[in-house]
Amino acid sequence: MIEKRRGQGAGKWNVPGGKLHAGESEEAAAIRECEEETGIRPAAVTLAGRLEFYFPESKSWDNTCAVFTAEAFTGTLVKESEECFAHWVKLDAIPFDRMWDDDKLWVPLLLRGKPFHRIYTFDAHDHMAAEEIRDPA
Repeated sequence: MIEKRRGQGAGKWNVPGGKLHAGESEEAAAIRECEEETGIRPAAVTLAGRLEFYFPESKSWDNTCAVFTAEAFTGTLVKESEECFAHWVKLDAIPFDRMWDDDKLWVPLLLRGKPFHRIYTFDAHDHMAAEEIRDPA
């Protein structure tokens, strides 16, 4: 997991992620972002779910995400970068109290291997205001 140092969500814990580069696939972006943020290069990645985030009342930016899991990896964890602090976290010690409000709803689905598509809307203070459940197909 990562603890963001800057940008949207600074100070919060999350999983690695970021923006697509022009012409880049979602899978390639997930692998690149994870390696850039943690030093770990995922292998044998599989699409696990989709997330959409909307912030109509704040300065945070709307975004959509493809969430992947990996069966293997190469590399060594780099604990600190300009972007974040990276940590190995035991599944029973995920710091949900230091994460975005929605994470406690979709991360358990991810860990159980259940496909998901969720849409989250946040209020002016970046707290979750609504969750919409979509068919993950």
